Amino acid sequence: MKKKSKAIIISSVSGGGKTTIIRQLKKNISDLELAITATTREQRGKEKDGKDYYFYQKESFQKEVEKDAFLEYALVHGHYYGVRKIQVLEQLNNNRSIILNIDVQGMKTIKKKLGKEQVITFFIMPPNEKIWKERLMQRQTETKEQIENRIKQGYLEIEKKTEYDYIIVNDLLERAVKEIITILKNTHIIL
Repeated sequence: MKKKSKAIIISSVSGGGKTTIIRQLKKNISDLELAITATTREQRGKEKDGKDYYFYQKESFQKEVEKDAFLEYALVHGHYYGVRKIQVLEQLNNNRSIILNIDVQGMKTIKKKLGKEQVITFFIMPPNEKIWKERLMQRQTETKEQIENRIKQGYLEIEKKTEYDYIIVNDLLERAVKEIITILKNTHIIL
């Protein structure tokens, strides 16, 4: 069976665990590339420019938008986020899959631009509301007001989960990662 290259989109509410799941997928699947998101938000903790994100000033980001450098971009929680077009297209053209950490509106844009046959989508659900809110608080990276905004936005995002190919409940990290890997194997994205 021939391997299929796809843009693997992983979305979740803020605090749903998508970044941790993506790190585990990358660790378990050696030839899987991770799209590095461009953003105008401030760096957090040990994040590195060009490794965790491409950090832009707002003006620089807008110039890249004018050059049509992004496959998709959006204003989320007061900051711009975008996926650089060249990185995704290079991987797909070289018959390699790439993981994208994308929000709900970005998923729709990419699916439309690439075509649904080039994309597989996963929505990561926190196990329950209590754990979800605890995860947001434990990060200690946002103010109480920012957390409340993320929760409000999260409810809107959860309403869109049925637009995804697969919904994965992140109750146990190892189980959630294993479920995604099984799906990727069954759909011949990884062999």
